[in-house]
Amino acid sequence: MTPGAPVQLVDRLFRTDEWRTVPNAITALRLLLLPVFVVLIVGERYWSSMVVIAIVFLTDFVDGFVARRTNTTSELGAWLDPVADRLTVIVVVLAFWLGGLLPGVVFLLILLPDIVLSLVALIVFGGASFPVTWVGKIRTALIFVGLLMLLVGRAVIAQWRDADDQLDVLGQLLVVVSSFVLLLGLVGHYVAAVLYGRDLARRWRARRGGAAA
Repeated sequence: MTPGAPVQLVDRLFRTDEWRTVPNAITALRLLLLPVFVVLIVGERYWSSMVVIAIVFLTDFVDGFVARRTNTTSELGAWLDPVADRLTVIVVVLAFWLGGLLPGVVFLLILLPDIVLSLVALIVFGGASFPVTWVGKIRTALIFVGLLMLLVGRAVIAQWRDADDQLDVLGQLLVVVSSFVLLLGLVGHYVAAVLYGRDLARRWRARRGGAAA
């Protein structure tokens, strides 16, 4: 990585006014809501945190939809959207771990491939963008749905553990089902990581081939 690679990346993404778009503002809103979600989860305010994570989940699809419908795509948006997807998943899972809702191993399993691939992209390519794929979108949806189910289940258990046996059973069932959904999301996470790794390898071969020519 050249010393000025991060600076070059920032300059490329912000070199024109095209980054000032509604889709990018929606993506920024998603990122700004993440620390709010962490505080709510750690404070065991599960119902409020559900509203926040639902908004975060919706913005993941709304920003791209608005960009396509209004033809306001930008280089920053193309780079930021998949990065925001990964950062959102990491921070949300971190919040669940800090709140005692998920084991630390799940957080590490999600964090590891993104750290490795991000470092490779930054060091070798000066910040290559994450490709937006259907596998990645499905992965994100599965993880969010699984986490939302887990959150609802924990909220129901916490509120009605001693008051309503049927609701308590429903909460337990949601927690169990959420585990399977999260497992599918975790598999998708590694499939998406492999696809991105292949994309980086292809870029590296093309780069070496161009240099040799």
